Amino acid sequence: MAPSVIMYDEAKEIIGILPSVAPRPNATNLRVLSEHLERKVQTIPAPQQSPEYGYLGMVQPTAIYALRTNVPWQDWADPGAHPEPAGTTAEQNNIRALYDANKAVYDSQQNVRRAINDALNEAIPNAFRKPAGNQMGTKVYTVRDSPREILDGLRAKYGICSPNEKTANNQRFDEQWNPNDPIEMLFDRLEECYIFSILNKPQFTIEQLIDKAIIAIQRTALYERALLEWQDFAEKNKTWEQLKLHFEEAYESCLASGQGTAATHGYVNNAEAVDDDDSLNTIQESLNSIHLANNANYQSLQDNLQAARAETATLRAELQAAQQSFANLAQATARAPPVTAPPVAYVQPPPAPTYAPTPAQYAPTQQYQQYTQQPYGRGRGRRNNRGRGCNNRGYSQGYQQPPAAPVPPTTQAGGYIPPPANPAPANVNKPAFSNTTKHFNNWNMCYSCGWDVPHWHNSQTCPYQVDGHQTGCTRENAQAYMNAGHRVSRKAMHKTSLPQNPGPNQA
Repeated sequence: MAPSVIMYDEAKEIIGILPSVAPRPNATNLRVLSEHLERKVQTIPAPQQSPEYGYLGMVQPTAIYALRTNVPWQDWADPGAHPEPAGTTAEQNNIRALYDANKAVYDSQQNVRRAINDALNEAIPNAFRKPAGNQMGTKVYTVRDSPREILDGLRAKYGICSPNEKTANNQRFDEQWNPNDPIEMLFDRLEECYIFSILNKPQFTIEQLIDKAIIAIQRTALYERALLEWQDFAEKNKTWEQLKLHFEEAYESCLASGQGTAATHGYVNNAEAVDDDDSLNTIQESLNSIHLANNANYQSLQDNLQAARAETATLRAELQAAQQSFANLAQATARAPPVTAPPVAYVQPPPAPTYAPTPAQYAPTQQYQQYTQQPYGRGRGRRNNRGRGCNNRGYSQGYQQPPAAPVPPTTQAGGYIPPPANPAPANVNKPAFSNTTKHFNNWNMCYSCGWDVPHWHNSQTCPYQVDGHQTGCTRENAQAYMNAGHRVSRKAMHKTSLPQNPGPNQA
């Protein structure tokens, strides 16, 4: 079956109106015109010529198109006005089928080329469409003209970029990468600068392109392991494609591990600019610096390991000395005569004061009523109360276990806090925490679950109440409960700042 023919009207509608280069073509407006046209023709299918890039090879410069695919664009040959004759009916049918297929591809190509050239006739003023040889009159582009050659000619004559444009491109090429941005943005910027250099000589080399990416990643000091792994690559595998694949995987691993990419490591995008002349000596110096850094890291690791071993030996000796002291003390205690304490008269303690608080009327909050109306069931993190979605994390609009019915507040009228049934131990000191940023973007707290809970969760709506739970406990009076001896949850109490860019699941 012959492929379907792309009609002229269909191609013309896809291409549409191109950006004009009036009043005069220059490097900037020709680049805008070319990029717009390239995006359009890629959407026109060309399965027999380029299934992945459509008709891009018909308009894009050959050197740039070769960066995308190893198969160069070739115009489809005209199969002629009719198929060749054959001796038998079967041979005639086969020749006819091949002819029809080739004819459909050729007609599609001619229709697309005609639509492109008609759009170029509108985008390029008459004064700049001259016949070959610069004769008098205006050139009208037809189906016989190659769109790629038309654009190449315009760039060669009018598209010479200014010194300022070249300087700006070189500065973008040298610009460091802010690791707060995705690493794909770094690669995209370097590729744009590389393509610019192809169209506006001198051209950068692939070695320079790879070296710029490595230097930008080194300056962040976040990917030492990935850089060392890259140095172990075989030279034949140190290609631009392999570099992007390797460091994109390292970037995703860094995000998935929760280590962050910039802010958590104290990165500030104000590093002092470093001159780079892109010479072979500079590239070699960069490689030597990487090797020296690797050796320094190895030596530092060995020093730390030796220090840890020495500290372990010291602790082992101290432990043995303490055990010996305990043994000596036990022997001395066993030999000492018993000590008889004088009798102490028992004094009856005064009776404890009684109080009869007036119970406060409790009504569930609107947040709790909305939450109890949500469906419940299964979701991520449901097993053994572990994983994402449990322990006050990830409460989304999926299925969840409904919260237990809250009990009335136990805070007495006038702000009185009742004594705890099971007092908390005193003087609980914990080391300082490094992460002080809350996960949820609110100031709620819960007596049982801590200080970083979703917006609907508080001491009154808590579905995971522990023994002695106090529904009247809030962030404002939690310290008073602690002073009274209540076992108020201290989980995430050290988190004292809200997230800077909260997501929809961090309310």
